[in-house]
Parts: sequence; C-alpha cells; structure tokens
Amino acid sequence: MPNRFDNANVKYKDSVFRDYFNDSARLLNLCNSLLDTDYKESDLEINTLEANFFSGLKNDISCKLGDNFLVLIEHQSSVNENMPFRCLTYVSELLNNIVPKNDVLYHKNLIHFPAPKFFVFYDGDDSNEPVSRIMKLSDAFGGDSSSLELIVHSVNINLGLHAEVLSKCNFLNQYSTLIFYVKLGLKQKMSRRNAIINAINRCIQENVMKDYLTQKKEEVFSMLDLQWNFEDAKKAWYDEGIESVALNMLSDNEPLDKICKFTKLSIDRIKELAKNKITAEKMTS
Repeated sequence: MPNRFDNANVKYKDSVFRDYFNDSARLLNLCNSLLDTDYKESDLEINTLEANFFSGLKNDISCKLGDNFLVLIEHQSSVNENMPFRCLTYVSELLNNIVPKNDVLYHKNLIHFPAPKFFVFYDGDDSNEPVSRIMKLSDAFGGDSSSLELIVHSVNINLGLHAEVLSKCNFLNQYSTLIFYVKLGLKQKMSRRNAIINAINRCIQENVMKDYLTQKKEEVFSMLDLQWNFEDAKKAWYDEGIESVALNMLSDNEPLDKICKFTKLSIDRIKELAKNKITAEKMTS
C-alpha cells in the first residue's frame, strides 16, 4: 500500500501554526482566550498580510475584532529579540490598509484605529525562555520610550510549562501537543520523517487536531518537515558563526575561559577547534 506521505509537497511554504489558525473559529477562540473577551465570529475580520509583488511583508496571523482590537500573533521556534520591531513593520502596514484613502491623513479630524495587541508564541527548545515575558521596542533605544513604544507579550507554549493560555484555548493546546509529539519522537532517536509521521498519526488517534490533520495530512507533514529542516539549518549557521568567533579569539591569544564565556562553547570544543587550527596551519606551512 503506498504511503500518503511519499507524495507530500516538500516545497510547501506555509507553517502549520499559520495555516491552522488562519481559520475564523480557531482564531476567534484564541483571541478571546488571550484578551478575556467574548467576541462572536461575525466580529472577526482576518487581515493577515500576504507577501506580494509590491510588499514583501508577510506576518503569521492578524485580525480585527470589531472596531476595538487589532490583534497580531507571531509564532517562533527560536528566540528573536527583534520581534517588537518586526511587529512595528506589520502593524504599520495593517493600519495603512485600514485607512480608506491616503489623503485622509491630511484631514483635520482624528483617525480612529482599533487598539493593537501583540503576541508571540514560542515553542523552541531554549530552556532559558520563561513561560511569559514582555518584549519592548524601547529596549532597542536603550530603554527610552518617551517618543515610541511597542509592547509584545511573549508566551512559551511548550507543554509542561503550563502557560495559562493553553488551559483557555484548546486549539492552541492541541497544536502544542502535536509539536510535543514530534520532539518526543526525535528524542527517541526516530528519523525526522518518522517522528513527524508518528506525531501526526498519534494526534489523529487521540482526537488532537483530528479533522485538520486528517484533511491535510500530506501538507502538514511537508510544513513540519520544512520547519525542522530550517531550524536545523539556522542552528548550523549559528554554530558555524560562533565557532568562527572562537577561532578569531584563539588567533588573538585570548584565554580559553574568556572564549568559553563569550561564545558559550564548551572548553572541550574550544580545545578541539584550537587543535584543528594548529593542524591546518601545519598542513599549509
């Protein structure tokens, strides 16, 4: 019997999080859980940015709730301290889209906008990332918020950390369960392919995201496979960059403990780099 995953589209460019929550019922439940509100589906207008020829901006999810709130939600598998600035670019585009005509900016009367709310959901593996924290645009200005500020609420949605929103929004809890099962498979030394397939099948069996996963099984596999492949690549780029820094510090005869503290590499790894550096120099001399 052919495996349905064999025909998965490996060029699929979206993410499971973005695809799953760009759905009015799921997104409404998530927003009401975040804001402690009780908006109806008729109040919700999804306005997620899609990259096009004129604008390269593409955010994860955004929506307007009546005339009151403009909610922007981003998903991250790696910590990014620049999320407030990214959200600033997104909200500027969204607010411009809300203005009916460009010349209204020059009218006397004040333009009224829905109040923006910014959230980032993190599900990476950095054990230092807290369950929740506030990220501020003013941190990029040395803490000066006298003229411009943007506040992002960052939430670590990894299972086991008991983020409050997971108990309020079952859709988000189920998404986090899927990611947990993939990670569990990887920890059990499964191949990435088998870890993802096993996680999808287990969720379907346990009625976790069942309808969505059953309908979009191949797409979900491709999205998760692409996500993990990208995270592995980013880690490789980061490791290569950090090791280059360590090599430069070794060339400057910096002490090992200083290199270790600066790069976060282990002493053993730094010694190995130093040994390889000496070997390479001998071979080229």
